Amino acid sequence: MGKYFFIIALSFLINGCTFANNFNDKVEVITKNNKKSTFDSCANFSYISNINDKDYGVLFSEYINLDGSCSWNGLQRGYFEYLFKTTLKLKSFKIIERKDFNNYEFTTYLIDDKYYMNLIYKYSTYEDLFIIDYDGKYFTKLIKEFDKNYESVYLDKERFSNNYTNSLVKMNFINSYFSRQRENIFEK
Repeated sequence: MGKYFFIIALSFLINGCTFANNFNDKVEVITKNNKKSTFDSCANFSYISNINDKDYGVLFSEYINLDGSCSWNGLQRGYFEYLFKTTLKLKSFKIIERKDFNNYEFTTYLIDDKYYMNLIYKYSTYEDLFIIDYDGKYFTKLIKEFDKNYESVYLDKERFSNNYTNSLVKMNFINSYFSRQRENIFEK
């Protein structure tokens, strides 16, 4: 009996580790660069990263690994967009294109009615990855993995550039984006 329990526990451990490693399968550019860890009681191994890649240009990423006992208090992408807009004091931040494939959302924004920027958002049950693509090259490459006929009509437009470094994890203490779930002692 103990032998079977050990085998089952080992298979869960192996599958759990494999799943965690597969989250960033298509976003290999993120692993090439230095990461700054971000800390919160609900976040495990979370980080932000400013990337200057020779092929894709300037990117910013935030990876959030939420603890299993915590949950979001709203929509993750909405929180990210709002924090980005308010941090940089943007006048306008309009969605002009959105594509969804599996657990990916690809969004193109028009900022201050003049500049274009892309956001790649990948999500799973407890993990979220946001990638701001200032140049749009990485965004286009990833979409083409899902839709080979995709052509971006915004790559040649004036692009938004900034050095965004804020973080949902760092700002969670102030804005309560996510919190620990409380067990109701009267429910049984």
